[in-house]
Amino acid sequence: MAGSSIDWFNESIQGYTTQRQYMRHRFLRTVQKQSPWLALASVLTILLGLSLIPLQVAFEMNLLQTLGSFIFAAVSLRVVFEYWRWSLMTRLLLSVVLFWFFVQAYWLYSSHESYAPLLSNHRILLQASHGKIVSDVVMSFLVMIGYLLCHFRFNRVSQTVLCVPILMPVTGLLAHAYQIPDAYGQLSILFAVAGVLCAMSLIAKQVLQTPLSYLLLLDETGQHLRWLIALMFLCAITLGSIVIFFGNDPRVTPLIITLGLNSIVVIITFNYYRKGVVHEQVLPPEGLMFASELEAAIANEEFYLDYQPQMDFASGQLVGVEALIRWQHPALGIVPPAKFISVAELTGLIVPMGAWVLQKACAEVATWKSGPLSNAKVSVNVSPLQLKSPGFHDYVSQVLKETGLAADRLVIELTESAFVHTDKKSSESLDALKRLGVKLAIDDFGTGYSCLAYLQDIPCDFLKVDRSFVHDVPGKSRSEAVTSAIVVLGKNLQYQILAEGVETEAQAEYLKGLGCDLVQGYLYAYPMSEAALHDWVNTRPPPATGFDAEPLSYAA
Repeated sequence: MAGSSIDWFNESIQGYTTQRQYMRHRFLRTVQKQSPWLALASVLTILLGLSLIPLQVAFEMNLLQTLGSFIFAAVSLRVVFEYWRWSLMTRLLLSVVLFWFFVQAYWLYSSHESYAPLLSNHRILLQASHGKIVSDVVMSFLVMIGYLLCHFRFNRVSQTVLCVPILMPVTGLLAHAYQIPDAYGQLSILFAVAGVLCAMSLIAKQVLQTPLSYLLLLDETGQHLRWLIALMFLCAITLGSIVIFFGNDPRVTPLIITLGLNSIVVIITFNYYRKGVVHEQVLPPEGLMFASELEAAIANEEFYLDYQPQMDFASGQLVGVEALIRWQHPALGIVPPAKFISVAELTGLIVPMGAWVLQKACAEVATWKSGPLSNAKVSVNVSPLQLKSPGFHDYVSQVLKETGLAADRLVIELTESAFVHTDKKSSESLDALKRLGVKLAIDDFGTGYSCLAYLQDIPCDFLKVDRSFVHDVPGKSRSEAVTSAIVVLGKNLQYQILAEGVETEAQAEYLKGLGCDLVQGYLYAYPMSEAALHDWVNTRPPPATGFDAEPLSYAA
């Protein structure tokens, strides 16, 4: 990222274990992007193979094989159209392919007799039997069924069906290796290539869906599934070799191999739940597209920071600000943080994004050297993934040195879940941050796991009362009881209590009566840009004693 000598973006994406989910999603997106190119390769193979259909067989068989070719072409073009929708290139490609297909088909069948002698030199192609052509047609219809199931979102069944035509050529190759002539499942060469490419484009299109996505899990479950597949392939091949060795009917071998290979698909499809494959969440297709845009936004620095003031309840003085990230999307405009933060957390992009926020906030706040903002602290939200990343406290130290910001003016906010799941490395990182002089705050307390055991061990300075509790006080007895308990607990642990999300005078008076030290919310100020913050600070009148004067708000 710009502004710091530590290239956190590249380091974290390529090397750190906290980025496993992102690397997996990046691989899934890469596979998905190959779908239209595989489909185009299938179309090209069809156009090359159409003119080589053997005309010596019955006309009905020729017609069936041409129909199969048309199915491959139609499915492949549909995949291309879904990815390159409404583009001029897509419409032009569609028109050219369909025109060329029908021209070739018309020319082929109108010159049936004159074309036949030209094929006499292609002895291999002329050996195509009725069985081969029937296999070709079966393969094409399986691909079409797989596409329809995919279209209507029957993903698991679609993947099972599509794996069969992909494995059909494998059976023929294995039979050839066993020296079995004219074995079951052998296909016309170009037709087999076109069918496999078409089926693979559909598989790549839905690689995000179960069970295929679970094959790429980076935990023990994914490893178990990959070993299971390798073992099943080995068993299927061994099974066929045993049949040959003991002299049984060699024509049964391809059938045994086919059953063995297809059993792999069944195992993958129906048995993966037994391992409890929920260790890593999977983004839906639209989420992956959004993650791609988010990755580009981080690289292009399409973000900016707003600041929301934090006030002292007793004196009314501004004591700090919270840095809040905003995304200026080139096409969508301002994207709400609630929409992209969750995606960033799931994919691991929160690490480079959070690193940018930390560097940017420290750099801007370090320039505030006069007026009420000269001693203001800046609160920066830090993800648990950032905290667990090796070298995080070194990065914080590096940023403080490069920006010149005093360590005691930086407040790192961590959610409750980050503390509950704190391991040895995270604890060491927290201790190192405290030794630097950085302040720590617990954010969203009471909304997560509510485990109190960690409170006695962590070296925090601030406890934030979540807006979900503030919203219902005063008036709701249960919310009042929870809020009061949080404040009393924090006070007994020597924390400063900050109430966030305060929007009404009644809320402010109630929280002040409980003993909250700091307050943040729309009642006093909205999040605002750095320039607007300076204007707001310079134009607001001095607060009255006890902070009883009417608060000023800044309309965003």
